[in-house]
Order: sequence, then structure tokens, then C-alpha cells
Amino acid sequence: MESRTKNTKRNITAGLIKQSLSIVLPFIIRTIIIYTLGELYQGLNGLFTSVLQMLSLADLGFSTVVIYILYKPIADNDSDQICAIIAFLRKIYKIVGIVVIIIGLAIMPFLSKIIHGDCPGDINIYVLYLLYLANSTVSYFFFAYKSALLNALQQESIVSNIYSAVSVCVKLIQIVILLVFRNYYLFVTITILGSIINNIAVQIVSNRLYPNYQPRGIISTDLKEVFVKQIKGIMINRIADTARNSFDNIILSALLGLSVVAAYDNYYYIFSAIYGVSLVVSHAMQASVGNSLVTETVEKNYSDLRKFTFIYTWFTGLCTICLVCLYQPFMSIWMKEKPSLILPNGVMVLFAIYFFAITMNNIRNLYANGNGLFWEMRTWYVVEAVANLILNVSLGILFGISGILWATIITILLFNFFARTRILFDKYFKSSPISYYWQYGKYFITTCIGALLSYCCCNFINDHGIISFFIKVILCMIVPNLFYFLVYHRDKEFKDSIGFIRRIILRK
Repeated sequence: MESRTKNTKRNITAGLIKQSLSIVLPFIIRTIIIYTLGELYQGLNGLFTSVLQMLSLADLGFSTVVIYILYKPIADNDSDQICAIIAFLRKIYKIVGIVVIIIGLAIMPFLSKIIHGDCPGDINIYVLYLLYLANSTVSYFFFAYKSALLNALQQESIVSNIYSAVSVCVKLIQIVILLVFRNYYLFVTITILGSIINNIAVQIVSNRLYPNYQPRGIISTDLKEVFVKQIKGIMINRIADTARNSFDNIILSALLGLSVVAAYDNYYYIFSAIYGVSLVVSHAMQASVGNSLVTETVEKNYSDLRKFTFIYTWFTGLCTICLVCLYQPFMSIWMKEKPSLILPNGVMVLFAIYFFAITMNNIRNLYANGNGLFWEMRTWYVVEAVANLILNVSLGILFGISGILWATIITILLFNFFARTRILFDKYFKSSPISYYWQYGKYFITTCIGALLSYCCCNFINDHGIISFFIKVILCMIVPNLFYFLVYHRDKEFKDSIGFIRRIILRK
């Protein structure tokens, strides 16, 4: 337990540093692109990122399966099995890399069909797309399997720290390129070089720390069958999840043009930045939860699930309230000279609801992933993606951006939260999830009331300057936390969480 807690703390710290850099530096770059090259360039960036997102290494999620498969041999200190598993993974990455390149090239003839209206005149969209495709596929061929190994060994902090160092260097070079040369092709090319350097650095550090863990040997036929089955499931999962996000920009581009994509993408950037912070916490816990699933009882893990859900939802509920109260004031400062890129308040509220809905699944995912339930959930992955596409098109045509956000929220709740949670409870906890549903229902209502109270308090400040913005930030830290304390202080989960947090703080 002590080792798991220590590793989680270290991983969270490194992850928060990584995420902070992933927020600040891309924000600066995004701002420079909009104000120097124009919003159409940012629209292209959002569109191509969405088109290729489903093909990227991180989103296909093979590392998640590897971490699950590695839990037992790592716990048993079975070096031969570990080496055989990463050898098999290396082979899979190379095969998938080739497949991704072929699919990516097959998409090229249809690029002009998904761009409505104007496009930057000095950009060849096909050349630019090839650069984005190269960046999406390069990791498959440069030691990406070592990142999965380090994560399974609860050394995610190493991966995060390497990423942070490389990212800072790459982003600073990109800023110089945008300000001095204003060359978008060179800007994207530097991203590719950064991806290669990052993976090589992970390989070097991994070899130095774990020289015995090298890709060699052959896994057993039984393990290979489990591996392939779980990979099929997680591929469907990741493709469905990224399709949910990618459909938004693609459909907006096809229906309304790159300028609307740029506006939506700015709001989604803030959304994804905060969501990324929430993922740092949950991802840092994955290996520890996986270890607990192997070594602890079902009853202990169910108690932990409820406790972690409470802690996590307090944090994500606070983030949701901050989005409601601070989204528009921040956009008014950031896009002061580009008012056309500021969306209506109704759309802003939908982004906040979207955030709460998607974070509802993160703690549950720790236990579902740790139990390797990818294959069991495959049907709901597909149903969610198909339903989201149908609703995106139909509601997008009728209501524009609001319709697309509603489509995403509806499919997340029905086919992700309710459906996938039931599978976890049926397969592992062997009980009904009704109590867990009610737990989250209470958290959602409490968050809505807390958001309304905080929004009313912030509305007393009518000025839209930077000082007023930070006053609103302070209010968003005080009002919701006081309200949460009044509502939750007698709950069992609150008392268990306080004890858990105290033990973490006091443990070196």
C-alpha cells in the first residue's frame, strides 16, 4: 500500500507539471497563430488533428492493454514473461503503424470535401495533411512500447518528465518559427522531430533503469489469445472515444466552415486542458489500482471505488463550476480583438455539462481497465460511436454547435456511464450499480446548485478586466468548497476520504 501511494503521488506531481506545460505553451502558440496567421490556420489545425486523432498511438490505447497484461508478471517478478510481452507489443506497433499510414493516405482524396468555405491561400492542404500524418505515425516505429513498460512499473513520472523537457524545447522553437518566419510547414515539422526525440529519450532512460527488460522471447499461445482479444476491445474503445471528439470538428467544418471550427476549438482547448488535469490524477492511479485488484479483496476495492469517486468528483465538480463562472470572462480577455470567436453563454454551459459527464467515467475506467474488460464492453463502444455520429449530424444540422454538444452529452450518459458501469459491476463487483448511479446523481445535483450559487456571486462583479477575473477565480475556490462541505461533511465517503488524504500527506 505504501509503495502504491508513493508511486501515485510521484506520478501525479510529474503529471501535473507535464499538463501545466501542455496548457501554457500550446495556449501561447494558439494565440500567436490566431493573431499572426489568422483563425483559418487554427481551424485547419483543429480539423486535421481531429481527422488523425483516431489513428494516433495514444488514442488507440495499446499501452492500456499492455499495462493490464503486465500487472501479474510484474507482481511475480517474472522477467522472461515481461520481456516476451514487450517483444510482442513491439511487433504489433510496427504492424499497426503501417496500417495507419495506409488508412491515412486513403483519407487524403476526401480532404476537400470536409472543408466548407475559405481555406488559407498559401497552404497546400495535402502537404500539410501528410505532415500531420507523419507526426501521428512516427511513434509506432520509435520505441513507444517502452513508455507502456514504464507506466506498468508505476514509473509514469519518468515518461511525464521526459515529455515535459522535450515539449518545452519544441514549443519554444515553434514560437520562434511563428514569430520570425511565419512558416506553418516548418512549425508542424518541428512537432515530428519532437515526437522522435521524445521516444528515443524514453528508450535510453528505460534501458538504463531496467536493462533486463528487453524485447525478446515469445509469449504463450494462451496469453497471445488474451492479448489479441483485449487489444481488439481497446481499439474499438479508443476509436469510439476519439470518434466522439473528432466527429465534432469534422462535422462543424463540413457544415459551417473553418472559422466556426476555430471558435469551437478554442473552447474545446480550455475544456481539454482542464480535462487533462483531471486525467493526470486518474492515470497516475491506474497502476496502483491494477495492483490492488490483484492483491486486495473485491469488498476492499468496492470501498476504494466509492471513496476515490467522491474525492475525484469533488475535484471535477469544482472544475465544472469554474468553467461555468470563468469560461466567458477568460474568453473576453483572450479574444478581445476577435469577438467573432466568442460563443454564446448557452454553448458555454453545454461545454461545462460535457466536462462533468465525461469525467464521471474516469474512476470507473480505472477498475474496468484494471480488470481488462475491454472486450466485454466492445458492443457499447460501437453503439456510442454510431449513436454519436447520427445525433451529431442530425442535431448539428438543426442546432449547430449546441446540437453537436447535446449529441455528445446524451451518448456519454446513456452508452458510456450507464452501460459500461453496469458491465463492471456485473463482471467484477457481482452486484447492482444502482447505488453507484444514485451516488453520482447526488454529486451532479450538488454541482449544479454550487455552480448556480458561484455564478450569482461572480455576477456581482461586472468589470471584465484581468483583476476582476482573478477575483472571480478566488470566489470559485471559496463558494463551491464551502457548499460542498456543508452538503457532504456527514457522509461516510467524506470521512473515509479525509482519513485517506491525511495518510497520504503524512506518509513520506
